[in-house]
Amino acid sequence: MNSLRATLVAAIGAVGITSCVGAAAEHEALGDRAYAAREYAGALVEYRLYLSRDPGSQEVRAKAAAAALNAGELVVAAEEYIALAIGGDDESTAEAADGLERVVQAAADVGDQAALAAAVEGLRQIAPGRALGRFARQLASGLGEGPPSEEKLLVLFYAAADAPDARAQDSLMYAYATGLRRLGRCEEAIPVYESLMRRGLEPQVVERSRGGLGYCALRLGQNARDQGLPLTAEEWFTLAVTRAGNTEHGRAAWLGLGDVLYGRGDLIGAATAYESALEGGVPGDSISTVAVAKLDMVRRAGTGIPF
Repeated sequence: MNSLRATLVAAIGAVGITSCVGAAAEHEALGDRAYAAREYAGALVEYRLYLSRDPGSQEVRAKAAAAALNAGELVVAAEEYIALAIGGDDESTAEAADGLERVVQAAADVGDQAALAAAVEGLRQIAPGRALGRFARQLASGLGEGPPSEEKLLVLFYAAADAPDARAQDSLMYAYATGLRRLGRCEEAIPVYESLMRRGLEPQVVERSRGGLGYCALRLGQNARDQGLPLTAEEWFTLAVTRAGNTEHGRAAWLGLGDVLYGRGDLIGAATAYESALEGGVPGDSISTVAVAKLDMVRRAGTGIPF
C-alpha cells in the first residue's frame, strides 16, 4: 500500500513538472514569435513568464535582456543582463557586459539617468575592466546640466574615473562636484573643487570650481554661525575667503568672518574683515552697503557710542 502511494505521488509530481516545463516552453515559443515580428514588449512579457517558472535558463535570460533593450525598457534590460552574468559562465558574463554597454549607450542617448546608473553599476560589478572612457564626453554633455540626482552622480563619478584624458576627467568631476553642491552635499563637493583648482588644467573649470567652492564654504559657514558654532563658522568662512578671493562669495564670507570676530569682541579683526569685504566691489552694491554699515557699527562699539 505504501509502495502504491509513493508511486502515485511520484507520478503526480512528474505530471506537474512536465506541465510546468511545457507551459514554460510555450512562453518561450510565443516570445520568439513576438521577437521575430519586432514586437519586443510582448516578447519581453513572454520571456519573463518563462523565467518565472525556470529562472535558471541563461538562454532565455539573454533573450529577455535583448527584448527589453529593443523595447526601450532600459532599466529592465540592465537588470536582466546583470542576472545573466551572475547566474552564468564566462561566456554569459562577456555577453552581459556587451549588453550593458549597449544599455549605457541607449540610456545616454535618451538621458535615462536611472538606466544609466543601473547599467554602469552593473558593469562595475561584473566587468570592472570595461572602461567607460568612450562614453565620457557624451556623459559629460548629457548629464552635466539639469536637475541633479543620485543616479546622475553615480554615473558621473564612474565615467570620470574612466575618462580618456585629464581634461575630460576634469569636466566630469566638475559636473560631479556641482551635482553634490546642488543636492546640498557641500562638504563632499569642496574636496573635489579643491582638487580641480590644484590641477589647473582648464582655466574655465578652475574659475567655476573657485565659485563652487566659495559658495559651499560660505553656506557651511553661515549654517554653522546660525547653529551657534562660531569656531566652525570661522573655519568655513576662512576657507571661502582664502579660495574665493574677491568674488561675490568670498566677499560675503568676509562679512561672515567679521560677524564671528565681532561676536568674540575682536573689533580690530572684525573691522579688517569688513574692510576686506569692500575690495572687489563697487560703491552701493549689496555687499558693500552691508560692509559699510557694519564698519560703522564697529566704530560705535569702539567708542562706546550707542547704536
